Amino acid sequence: MFDLVSPNQHAPRIAVFGVGGCGCNTINQLSQSALHENVELIAVNTDAQSLMISQCSIRLQIGLEVTKGLGAGASPEKGCQAAKESEVILKEHIERADIIFITGGMGGGTGTGAIPFIAEVAAELNKPLVAVVTTPFSFEGQNRSALAQAGVEQLMQHSNAVIVLPNDKLMEALDKKIRLINAFFESNRVLQDVLQGLTTTISQSGLINIDLNDFIAVISHQGRAAMGVARQLEGEELQLTISNALKNPLQENVDLTQAKGAIVSVIATENIELSQYHKIGETLHQQLAPGAFVIIGLTIVPELDCELELMVIATGIQAQANMADNNVNTHEVISETDTTESMVKPRFVSSELVNVHDFLKQKAISSPAANPLPGNKGEHATSVLEIPTYTRRQQVNEP
Repeated sequence: MFDLVSPNQHAPRIAVFGVGGCGCNTINQLSQSALHENVELIAVNTDAQSLMISQCSIRLQIGLEVTKGLGAGASPEKGCQAAKESEVILKEHIERADIIFITGGMGGGTGTGAIPFIAEVAAELNKPLVAVVTTPFSFEGQNRSALAQAGVEQLMQHSNAVIVLPNDKLMEALDKKIRLINAFFESNRVLQDVLQGLTTTISQSGLINIDLNDFIAVISHQGRAAMGVARQLEGEELQLTISNALKNPLQENVDLTQAKGAIVSVIATENIELSQYHKIGETLHQQLAPGAFVIIGLTIVPELDCELELMVIATGIQAQANMADNNVNTHEVISETDTTESMVKPRFVSSELVNVHDFLKQKAISSPAANPLPGNKGEHATSVLEIPTYTRRQQVNEP
């Protein structure tokens, strides 16, 4: 007697944690897309009112005692405390998954504080984790940018791969007349497209298969990462499709020649040619570091509505992002325990400061008009008036 095995029984479970206001907005968008049934969307927030409108079945309110359900108040330390308070429930959902994606905005309270902690818990449970986070617009101020950069650096310590989407890139890459809600939609699509491509690839057997362990092997190269998906319609150039997948304009500037690994998923119809598959592999090896560990899979989908779809995740990029583009000075990054007051670089050092009263007094004494010739009463009267009242009184009171 044989047991019938469901085709999805052994498919890897992917948990996507959307943390904080920005992360929950991403979860709302993902919930409207056609994701694989093995993808579990989880909204995590300290703000109870905001969490109530999250459009997913799993909503976790963290830090009830710490925040009283009122949010983290732009304090990463409070966001971290909230996550620690709810560590048990977070760990339960992490343990059930094979792959963890975590998304949210850096620079505020809940996301900046809770995302690195959740990543740390996933690392302790030996779960592969990819983080996709946004950083603030430059007009939001230096303090918020410094908090975001500190949060990203802390996240890097516990994540397999970190993908950063600077909000300023929205202005550079998109039409300036685009509606704000549509701009954020395009930013969220980076994660949405990769989730759809990844789950299709590792949830079903391909002609050239990519399995869960292949994915883990590639993202084990810890560091910055880049990911993208590009679709090629009939008649379009393959080289352009490859370039679009490798260089998503909404992501931070990273040097792909420093990537130590890459996972490449090609989804195509039965009409894909050997020369096309060869060109994809050849081009990618030219773009990445020599000796990079690259896995290329091919899945045939006869009903695909385009000629082919290419997904690339490049990992282990150690080179720093272009800080000028993100308007962040690396020397101004603060530690987790610093207050917002200490984040602002002082305009002057103490040796450059002058006591204004001492300056005025010295100016009055050294001035020729302050020591008139005897008998010249008119000049003396004028010189006295030129001395500030406060300084004149100080001179009178001095012994």
